[in-house]
Amino acid sequence: MKKILFSVLLIALVPTVLSGEKSLIESIEKIGGLILPWPGETNSWEVEFHLRGRELTDDGLANVASLKSVIALNLRDTQITSAGLIHLKALSKLKRLHLERTKIDDSGINHLAGLQNLEYLNLYGTKITDKALDQLKDLKNLKQLYVWQTEVTDAGVEELEKSLPNLKVVRGIDLSKIVIVKKTETKPQENLKWLPEGGPEKPPSKSKTGSFTIITFQNKSNKNTQLYWIDYGGSKKLYGEIAKGQERKQNTYSDAVWLITDDKEKPLGYFVAGTKEALAIIPK
Repeated sequence: MKKILFSVLLIALVPTVLSGEKSLIESIEKIGGLILPWPGETNSWEVEFHLRGRELTDDGLANVASLKSVIALNLRDTQITSAGLIHLKALSKLKRLHLERTKIDDSGINHLAGLQNLEYLNLYGTKITDKALDQLKDLKNLKQLYVWQTEVTDAGVEELEKSLPNLKVVRGIDLSKIVIVKKTETKPQENLKWLPEGGPEKPPSKSKTGSFTIITFQNKSNKNTQLYWIDYGGSKKLYGEIAKGQERKQNTYSDAVWLITDDKEKPLGYFVAGTKEALAIIPK
């Protein structure tokens, strides 16, 4: 009898919770947010504004903070400032935060100091300096930090790494490094097919796991390009830049989908990895 009563009570409560979350989700979607369930965790969310919500301002972040159980938040290229980061204090479960190419500076980083679950932070292309790094020293779970094209120095990074020995700080070398293929290296065994954006043949909407392989991307176009991996959820993740006339060797798995854009993130086309080491030529 008690079990039946508990089940009835649970059923009565669930619509109330979902109704409240539904209202919040709708308010976030109205200002351009894309909300996806976070894999493996009930009522937890990934929120993205970098695709269709780039006009997001500080006021709009208040809606996101009300959702509470946000695990990943992508604010890349939005209009937020340091003042708006105060709204993120409430996101205690946050693990991944993208702030690249926003208007934030050192004054906003203190609002992130209490996010003890944060594992990934991208500050690429912002106005931060070594002062911002000082405010991250207590984030003991932080594993990845991107600070390329900022004002941080080698000395500042070294000090932060002393406090967080498990932290990997990327200042641009890993993401923009061009790997020249030596004549003694194994040559690619096949050429990947170029799938132009808007063409008749569409790439898969997301990557799948497969066997390890390597792709050598060669940029034969007359423009600088960016390389994105389309992840297992269908989101794009920046991996690097390939200047015109240059090439990049990239570790990958078979069935991975790779997007090529111009330097303004306009999609140009796709490659889909096979099982063999391959050459991917970005055409003129």
